[in-house]
Amino acid sequence: MISPTSTPVQLPLLAPETLSPLPVGPGHYVAVLQNKTGELRALAAAKDRAWERMTPLLEFVGPKTVSRPLTASAASAWVKRASLVLGQHPFYLDTLRLNASAAVQTPEGSRPVLRYLHDQARNRQMRFVPVAWVGEASEALEQIVRDAALANGHGVALRYRALEVLPPSGTSHRAFVEAQLDRVNGHPERADLLIDLQFIDEDRELAGEDVAELMDQVSAVGQWRSVVLLGTSIPKTLGVIPEGTIGSLPRREWNLWVELDRFALRRSPAFGDYAVQHPHPPVDGGGGNQMRANIRYTTDDATVVVRGRGPVTQEGNEQYRRLCQQLAVLPEFAGRDYSWGDETIEDCADGVVPPGSQNQWRGVGTSHHIQHVTDALRRHSERSSSG
Repeated sequence: MISPTSTPVQLPLLAPETLSPLPVGPGHYVAVLQNKTGELRALAAAKDRAWERMTPLLEFVGPKTVSRPLTASAASAWVKRASLVLGQHPFYLDTLRLNASAAVQTPEGSRPVLRYLHDQARNRQMRFVPVAWVGEASEALEQIVRDAALANGHGVALRYRALEVLPPSGTSHRAFVEAQLDRVNGHPERADLLIDLQFIDEDRELAGEDVAELMDQVSAVGQWRSVVLLGTSIPKTLGVIPEGTIGSLPRREWNLWVELDRFALRRSPAFGDYAVQHPHPPVDGGGGNQMRANIRYTTDDATVVVRGRGPVTQEGNEQYRRLCQQLAVLPEFAGRDYSWGDETIEDCADGVVPPGSQNQWRGVGTSHHIQHVTDALRRHSERSSSG
């Protein structure tokens, strides 16, 4: 029996090319990024050695206020911009702050937003894996994910907010995840499991052994194509760092992932994070008129933050030059040749390029972060294989 939410699916005539790279081992990186100009610029500038170990999870972000429905032309433009950056690189396709089942009016008729995004990506021959949220997907969205997986032949990804979405009483994490996999007609060997811890608050007691137990439970479902542990320590606002100072935020997600080496896990997960952003953008766009200029710079154990004084709308973008000058002389600065982000920091500090908006510096921080994390994973893998 065909579900009333289903539509005819055009099956590929030829078997799709195997997706590679995918996060099949602990030396791989999943970067959760939003389809913002800065983050797309960082992806476009990523070096080959970073792409060798990276699979992005790209979130198409809805408007801050739903004053009118998303138009087909706007959604199509989103996909076009992403395709120019991603090309043939595999990625996970997801949405954020968007009613994915809401209707988009197209010349062919009304279509759910998520299905339309999938169709547009497929038309551009993008190599994407559709995402379903464990315990949070409606039947309609599950059908859309099933259809995309059938049409693409690239499998599915399950994203599990294990700290927020709890299994029903008497149900184990394993059974909860397995039931979701069944509802999207998935098989472990063709599915990726993304355990998403989201923001790891310093006040939350989260021991490595607890995460290890969770990982072993859900890994027991079967031979997953890949298993990933996602999380971040970037807060929604940077009020913990005083204005006009240089501070740092511990990278708890990285330290937690490294700690898992102590446990004999059934399956060691790949590493994933949200680069230099909080998982959920503020409704007002990051502080509105009160936003302070800041640049976020990743090191081994912390995110260094250089923060300006006063609202950007009053102080202007010129203060970013001063922040770049402060950052470029720190011992942690990797040098202009390290990434596009580092090059931009040094050029702005030297007056070669003008200081841009916060969106540019979001991209600068993301660019350095991507390179730093993939290099750190390479070193970690080398130490693990030699030890």
